Amino acid sequence: MQGPLAGFRVVEVAMWVAGPSAAAILADWGADVIKIENPRGGDPIRGLAAPARADSQLAVAPGYELDNRNKRSVAVNLRRAQGRDFALRLIDTADVFVTNLRLDALEEMGLDYASLARRNPRLVYASLNAYGHHGPERLRPGFDYAAGWSRSGLMATVAEPDEPPPAQRPGMIDHAAGLGMAGAVSAALLARERSGRGCEVNLSLFSMGLWMNATDLTVGLMCGAPPKPESRNARPNPLWNSYQCQDGRWIYFVMLQDQRHWPEFCAALGCARWLDDPRFGDSEARRRNCRELISAIGAVVAARARSEWAPIFDRHGLFWAPVQTNEEVLEDPQARAIGAFAPVDHPRIADCYVVNGPVRFSLGGADPPYRAAPELGQHSEEVALELGLSWEEIARLKRSGALG
Repeated sequence: MQGPLAGFRVVEVAMWVAGPSAAAILADWGADVIKIENPRGGDPIRGLAAPARADSQLAVAPGYELDNRNKRSVAVNLRRAQGRDFALRLIDTADVFVTNLRLDALEEMGLDYASLARRNPRLVYASLNAYGHHGPERLRPGFDYAAGWSRSGLMATVAEPDEPPPAQRPGMIDHAAGLGMAGAVSAALLARERSGRGCEVNLSLFSMGLWMNATDLTVGLMCGAPPKPESRNARPNPLWNSYQCQDGRWIYFVMLQDQRHWPEFCAALGCARWLDDPRFGDSEARRRNCRELISAIGAVVAARARSEWAPIFDRHGLFWAPVQTNEEVLEDPQARAIGAFAPVDHPRIADCYVVNGPVRFSLGGADPPYRAAPELGQHSEEVALELGLSWEEIARLKRSGALG
């Protein structure tokens, strides 16, 4: 594929979401990504299969397809000396190494940064883990639900007061971390062009969760106490809140400068009388009487369907959005217009799409369809031949179980 990283080689030893998603973004940007997988089953996310949309008899793994498009798969047993030797020979040819394996496992296999940098000083070594690369919990395992969502304060921050913690959907912080790592790798490659040497790039799900929660945490750092979770029934700014329409659908007003928007807001809702109501006369009055105003706004919004409100809100220049279901998002014309869903040239799934990465480059020419995520070991022989191995050597590695 063409892109700003065309000509760069990435070797991935990663599984599940965060590490593979970082490498997928690099592949989207043109890098040649080679994924090393265990011959016994490969990336565990391959096992999270579901019936295909158009063929209930066809099992597909959407999570695997999403985060492994445009890659090549090499099945290598890293627990065998011959397998490690093959992997090291491959990494010697790489510009970037991406992993989210635990640090102790990497050290045990000789795939830690110090070991690989001695062999390949130009290597950019990108390591993601759960809780960070220093401190007493550097080896602690964890998915983004725990390290990024729960531990970082995000779960408690978005919870309604006195309600149970809300659930997170799969891969939310993983994908943020993957995009962040792809950007960091690109910066490290630029630095290498200037210095001639690679470096180690670290990112954790915990640190990404903290960064996503940075606004409230910084309030705590600078002001002595972070904000407390707010009930939607008592938001200090009622023009920054969710409301339910007559048809059961929800909308979200996001007017941070409530005083600026107040006249047009009242006009849009047909409530010009609120302009003269002393309870709502300015931001401070609305804050003091937020429960009453939220209730009043809710009653007005509930009188019309969302489709009726939409043109009215837009005509008055309000900042708002529909609270869409996933089904609605998949049909959203604006999502289509920005190329949010990328076509995949898939051998088994007709009219196949995955969610695209959010970054676009104006390099000219239409982007070709993505290549489907590879079958386990699909490119083992191809990559081995590129490394200069003979067919006899490949056969020996296969017989020994080092190569799948």
